[in-house]
Amino acid sequence: MMISNSFGLKADAKNFIYIDALNDLSVLDSIDNKRLLILGAGTNVLLSNYFDGTVLAVRFKDIEINDDFISVGAGVDWANLIEYCLANRLYGIENLTHIPGSVGAAPIQNIGAYGVEISSFIHSIECFNLKTKKLETMTNEQCQFKYRDSIFKLKDFVILKVNFVFNKTFKPNLSYPALINFLEDNSIDTSSITPRILSDSVKQIRNSKLPDPKIEPNVGSIFKNPIVKTNNFDDAFLDGHRWNQDDQYTKLSSARLIELIQSDISIPDTLRFYENHSLVLINNGGASFEEVIDLLHQIKAKIYEKFKIELEIEPEIISL
Repeated sequence: MMISNSFGLKADAKNFIYIDALNDLSVLDSIDNKRLLILGAGTNVLLSNYFDGTVLAVRFKDIEINDDFISVGAGVDWANLIEYCLANRLYGIENLTHIPGSVGAAPIQNIGAYGVEISSFIHSIECFNLKTKKLETMTNEQCQFKYRDSIFKLKDFVILKVNFVFNKTFKPNLSYPALINFLEDNSIDTSSITPRILSDSVKQIRNSKLPDPKIEPNVGSIFKNPIVKTNNFDDAFLDGHRWNQDDQYTKLSSARLIELIQSDISIPDTLRFYENHSLVLINNGGASFEEVIDLLHQIKAKIYEKFKIELEIEPEIISL
């Protein structure tokens, strides 16, 4: 069976398992964990042509309101959760509008955009421990959230439900420069902005920068923005494309770094960087896994050679 993925790579797997209820988890007792791929919507993975193992998909899609939190099934589409929150006056994740994928995938890389990270709203996560073969509820602290990272990248857990605590009053996060500029350019009054207007504004910004993967196959940002020691680089380096994190560290724009070395790398006809955002790699049609990986390694090597900066690939690479 073919594995659906937003980059449009032809990929197949030996077996598929769908989890629709807790009783379905019993099948995992006989599965080799090393040959198990837990897959959501396939929006943040690069797949080789064949996975010699089992692909697991969780399809819990209930949203339940509890006394202390909102419990959301891992199979809920992220866009549907955004709409649910807007309709039910649950605030805080408006800046995360229009991020492709499922709710279950969101905590894995601690998705973030326009000054907001999802970990700020996670109360706990209900999951299945693949080592102990038991159900667990992990607190926010136990999830070990960091920038684009969490304990779930160890692949020891199957996320079943994410429990959120959202704000009951709307306090828009307008800290991100691109968002501020958009609001100013469109004469949107920040003092009276509504959750819907903020969400729609973020959607418009993302649409202007990022292509629809259903039309132009991509996985969003292909590299993470590197965080470096501030003192290791001149103040003028990447001016306008860097953000101070604190007194010691600075985040640099991977997109700008790619632009500076793009003429020095060989890009096959099957691939291209998006015209409006050089951090988005697009499959023009027929691209192979090997072509993608070779290009990414070229970029990493050239940027390290020229700037002594180590880039980290953002999507997960799944090979045999």
